Amino acid sequence: MQTSARLSEIFSSLQGEGPLAGERMTFVRFAGCGAGCRYCDTPAARSVAGEFRVEIPPRSGSFKCFENPVDVETLDRLTASFDDPTVSVTGGEPLEQADFLAEWLPSLSRRRRVLLETNGLEAGALARVAPFVHVVSMDMKLPSSCGGEARWARHEEFLRAAIASRGETYVKMVVTAETTDQDLGQAISIISRVRKFLPVVVQPATPTLSFSAPASPDRVESIRRLLGAWLPDVRVIPQMHKVWGVL
Repeated sequence: MQTSARLSEIFSSLQGEGPLAGERMTFVRFAGCGAGCRYCDTPAARSVAGEFRVEIPPRSGSFKCFENPVDVETLDRLTASFDDPTVSVTGGEPLEQADFLAEWLPSLSRRRRVLLETNGLEAGALARVAPFVHVVSMDMKLPSSCGGEARWARHEEFLRAAIASRGETYVKMVVTAETTDQDLGQAISIISRVRKFLPVVVQPATPTLSFSAPASPDRVESIRRLLGAWLPDVRVIPQMHKVWGVL
């Protein structure tokens, strides 16, 4: 049983991705992720460091470092001064630390709205924490976009678990210049089988120091049209925090 968490950072900012873009939230970023997406824009959170940083005071842009790992009591103390109505539990991949989430989220969810931002691969872990999550932001990892193996069966299992939790769920797909229509077709099939009317967000990948193959505006529009021919709620939303220049 994991009774402590490995974190990357805690801060307050505007949500920059998905249909909740523009809402101010407290972000608790967990460290560690095995997905290995080539367009990842938070590479520091892929692995666990000896320290993590906390914005003190909130919304100041100033940070203080603390040692990993932390227990529930310490995390509650570190987040006590953050007064945003929503907490984004993000990463890395937070569901890789589901034991800790199962200890921490019950009390948090009684006080704040909880948004879980996840790679959509850990259905069993989601089932453990879903009663304490209000909104699930599920990435659907298109292999042609992120690189690596296809994970369609795991994505479908996860999406079914998210729908069964009866909370709010939306699907996000990061697209690049390499995104194929075949992968989009697989995603359409899964969403159509599970729940056709879910919001689906097309998120153009943002160039980073290690990634330089973003999709062109014409390609993004063709992706939107293809998805929209089969799914009724498709939205193109870029990473707005990059546009606004905030964390």
